[in-house]
Amino acid sequence: LTPQESVRQHVLNWQLELPSSVHAQRDPFGNTLHVLTMEQPHDSIIIGARGVVDIDEHCDAEQDKSSPLPYLRPTHLTQPDEALRAFAHKVCGQGRQRQDLIRLMQALLEAMPYTPGATTVECTAAGAFAAGAGVCQDHAHAFIACARSLGIPARYVSGYLYSDDLSHLASHAWAEAWLDGAWYCFD
Repeated sequence: LTPQESVRQHVLNWQLELPSSVHAQRDPFGNTLHVLTMEQPHDSIIIGARGVVDIDEHCDAEQDKSSPLPYLRPTHLTQPDEALRAFAHKVCGQGRQRQDLIRLMQALLEAMPYTPGATTVECTAAGAFAAGAGVCQDHAHAFIACARSLGIPARYVSGYLYSDDLSHLASHAWAEAWLDGAWYCFD
């Protein structure tokens, strides 16, 4: 629930509203991890996060000193099947440039139109691709599966969708791919 500070993203202010004190630490990916322990019986837990984050719209890549190699390994949700591998190679051919991955992202959206309710959080990239429909998490998983099948490190990113309508709070997911020594967003 705490965004990272970076060259591209500046946290102007941020606060968490928690029912008790927490222990904050960093996970292996540099994310802030809060450990909340509730020792008293309870019926509910309410956690609030609010703040302002400024994104530099002119900075299109995120630098990172960590190795991108762990992002070549498939996960349960991003395991490519033969259909996804063939799709990635058909769209990108031998191309491994940013414009090739933009074309891949657009082709995935055409092959899997955004369809709320078409999948669940347990749906795999291969399952959503075979169904021909999905939501942002499915598009991200399919993109990651395709990119990794092409030998390009890719990772899942999540955040919140900003809306002037405060009654509409939605999470969002997209992918980043490692090109030319930096992470580029594909959404």
